[in-house]
Parts: sequence; C-alpha cells; structure tokens
Amino acid sequence: MSDLRPKADPNGRPISGGAAASGGGSGTGGAAYKSLHRGLEILQLIQGRGRLKISEISSELGMPLSTVYRYVTVLRDAGFAIEIDGYLMPSSRLAESDDASPHLVRYAAPVLRRLRELTGMTAILAVRVHITAVCLEVSYAHPQHRIPFGRGKVRSLYAGATALPLLAYAPKKVVRELLSGGLRAYTTATMSPEMIEPYLRQVRAEGHAVSYGQITPGMVGIGVPVFAGGRVLCSLSLVGDERQTGALDERIALLKQGATELAAKLPSNVDLEVWSDQSA
Repeated sequence: MSDLRPKADPNGRPISGGAAASGGGSGTGGAAYKSLHRGLEILQLIQGRGRLKISEISSELGMPLSTVYRYVTVLRDAGFAIEIDGYLMPSSRLAESDDASPHLVRYAAPVLRRLRELTGMTAILAVRVHITAVCLEVSYAHPQHRIPFGRGKVRSLYAGATALPLLAYAPKKVVRELLSGGLRAYTTATMSPEMIEPYLRQVRAEGHAVSYGQITPGMVGIGVPVFAGGRVLCSLSLVGDERQTGALDERIALLKQGATELAAKLPSNVDLEVWSDQSA
C-alpha cells in the first residue's frame, strides 16, 4: 500500500521534520496542515491494519483518545471508514461506476423482485468486504417492513442468514481473523464463536443458511451463496417474521433457483464488469 503522508510541498520542495510540524509556516495554514497530516496518519493505519479499535489507534500514534475520536468521526462521516462491533475498518465504495459497465445490482434486481413476490418476504443482495457483509440491494416485502440491514449498510459476517453463506466460503484467514476478535451477541440466539465453524461446514454441505432471531428477535432469515467463476460472488437471502417459516424447504428451493438464475445472467468477465470485493 502506498504511503499517504505528504512528502513534498506544493512546489515540490522536500518537507523536513520541522516543516512537517509547522506546515512550512505559521498561523491557520500550519494548523490546517497538521490536522490533515494527523487525519492521513489515522486513515493509513486503518487501511494497513484492516481492523483495529480507537484505543489501538491512540496508542499506536500517541494521540489522545479525544483527538482520535474527532478524526475518526470525520473519516466515518465522509465514508472512508466504517465501525463494526467496536472495530474500525476501511470502507469500500458502493456506488455504481460512471461508465457503462453493468453493476451487480442491475442483474440481481429482477431476481430479488420475483423472490419477494413469490414468498412475501424481503429479499436481500449482499457481498463480502473483508470481514463484513455489505447490503447492495433490498426488495422490501411491503413499505412498512424496514429491517436494520438496508441498502449500503454494513454488518459482521458471523450472524444472520444473509452473511453466513459469505463467511462459509471466505478464505480461512478471514474466518480466523473474525473469530479471533470479540464477537458481540446481537441477541440470545446469536451463535457463540465455538458454534460458528461447525455451522459453516453445515452451510457448505447443505448450500444454504437459516437463522432464527440471530440479529432481531422474532425474525427468520434464509440465505444462499451465488457462485461465479468457481467462487462465491454474493449472497441472496429472504428475511421475514418467524411466522413465515412455513414451507421452509420451498423457500430454500426458490432461493437456490434465484442464485442459479443470477449466476447465469452474469457475463463471463464478471470480475471486470460488476462491483465486487473478494479481498482476503
């Protein structure tokens, strides 16, 4: 990864230690430079580590916690960092590109709508970004059915039927890193770290995940992976009230059909034409 810290002033002159501290001058210009330099140091550390706590940034860079909180708030509000379960991570750009390349959402949207209409449940498209699941699109069962995991939202991979298929096929080092950190229990139904790996083996064997109240009490989720080029590109899932668990096998079959349909729509050069992040 390239070094984000400035190495020269606007005229190309090397910045010495003293100049770096003062910004080459005094007054508001020097203060602005120092502020920018601190922000870049924090961003660089987040990008380099992948996941760390605010207290770790404070210790690593020798900054007061209050200062780190202030800069992290700016980075998070600007979309450069996200916070999941107390850990800061670099964000990913979710917007469609400005060129004519088709986006994954365009291929998936008809599939999501059909799944919603056939099941009466909310249909979700998500991808894995490092150790998080990112929601790309939602087709709501009805206008009042608002779920926490909406479009553009980020969530840890260890809970919920939308995320678990992504974790089941993630690289082993991603699974190890996730399980080595502190896992917050969203509800009493959230799986413990000891339960997760055996369940991931079950997901791979059966080709789907089912969760009951792991994120929100009273809610049920069903999720399946979508394969492209021999690996999992994204997941499709259905979320609804636990009373909708009737005909579970039928809903699983519909999801798997939807995954097959979506995979068949994707171009052969899917890595170049749709947004995805398969970083380990």
